Amino acid sequence: MDRRTFLKSVARAAAVAGAAQVLPRAGEAAEPPARLTLVAVGDCILARRISEIRDPGFLAVRELLRGADCVWGNCETVFADPRQVSPAPKGEDPSAICEPWGVDELRWMGLGLMGTANNHALDYGTEGMLATLANLDRVGIVHAGSGADLAQAARPAYFDAAAGRVGLVNCASSYPDFFAAAPAHPWVKGRPGVNPLKVESKVELPRTLFDQLRAAEKELEALWGYGEFAEMLKDAESRQPKDTALFVDTVIAPGERVDWRTAGRKEDVRRITEAVGLARQLASVVVASIHAHEARQKLELSDLFLQPFAHACVDAGADLYVSAGPHVLRGIEIYKGKPIFYSLGNFFFQYETEPQIPAEAFVNYGLDSRTLDTWQYNQKITYHKERRFWQSVVPRITYEGGKAVEVELHPITLGFGEPVYLRGTPRLAVGEEARSILENLARLSQPYGTTIAIEDGVGRVKLG
Repeated sequence: MDRRTFLKSVARAAAVAGAAQVLPRAGEAAEPPARLTLVAVGDCILARRISEIRDPGFLAVRELLRGADCVWGNCETVFADPRQVSPAPKGEDPSAICEPWGVDELRWMGLGLMGTANNHALDYGTEGMLATLANLDRVGIVHAGSGADLAQAARPAYFDAAAGRVGLVNCASSYPDFFAAAPAHPWVKGRPGVNPLKVESKVELPRTLFDQLRAAEKELEALWGYGEFAEMLKDAESRQPKDTALFVDTVIAPGERVDWRTAGRKEDVRRITEAVGLARQLASVVVASIHAHEARQKLELSDLFLQPFAHACVDAGADLYVSAGPHVLRGIEIYKGKPIFYSLGNFFFQYETEPQIPAEAFVNYGLDSRTLDTWQYNQKITYHKERRFWQSVVPRITYEGGKAVEVELHPITLGFGEPVYLRGTPRLAVGEEARSILENLARLSQPYGTTIAIEDGVGRVKLG
């Protein structure tokens, strides 16, 4: 054996031995670090530069983020040159875009790990989504939740901090149908998009009303000419779950009262939790996150499918579960010692100063010119009238040996009542406002049996 071959053999053996020490065996979790701090923030809708801000309250938030080993956030903006991408027609849902410098600002702020699955990911089509991912890569922000096909959108991402490795699996339940990624196939290319959690729903009705709607559906089918497809309809009905029916494509079922019941589609839950299990083997701390607008009775209360889904993620190996999307705070649950945040509200909420799309552009893309007026009314009038959209918390979670040992809640304010060009940027809340935010969050968390102690303007979650 010559010298070169010998050195190659030694190097290969050393690499294999090193990998054996680093990678866990199948079914084993990665070795956790001694101590790791993770900060999580809510929705990030950025439209203005922030790195020149010198407000002490804002700089205190930045120091909180930059003092952590890893910072997670929800990326709810397309980061692309608006002159190079085209808006996707979405009805009356507005489009969110920021030029590529926005990701540099987020990295300057301290964000290093972001979810990209949401209802704005493809606001500027596949080109806009891929530009966002490329720009995040450019500045070193690790991301999960969207990709060139379902396999890429569903796979975990990993942030390598000095204190350990943090894995992320991200998905969305709130998105236009055409945003969902699809798998590649030998015959067709995969569809780019977001990692979907399809929500299956049904309306429960008192028996009398249920029977009336079933009869009405039969009459409608006759009006629509469905009688021509009687055998197909009969076959479809035989495959419906027992004691359910369809009324204008809505599943209905008998119940004690009028109710709306939801559950995550089993195939999607399985795909997402399997990814969490994979991340569990390769990371010391695992985050599972979702973008979910769905609410029950009011925005501060999660829809029924979210708690079982959160528990499934923790059971699969997640150390932290975070929901984003409804733009308000929701309660905190501690499940098997793992924190579950049902919504962190907003972190950057600068939608009011995003580039405005002229009304004629909406018409050119097949949308009614009134869409712009509706957007301005719904987004700019409603939100700025309600304080709850402009207050939140930033959790700082300390892990020791892979276990959460401390959860601090730092209240923030986004400038309710301030001019448009100022509000939407976080700063630490103080005094009575800080206490009010934390007391409200404590009330929202009570139904989950969670206790939050408030001291010196900071909340502390009881873990055991």
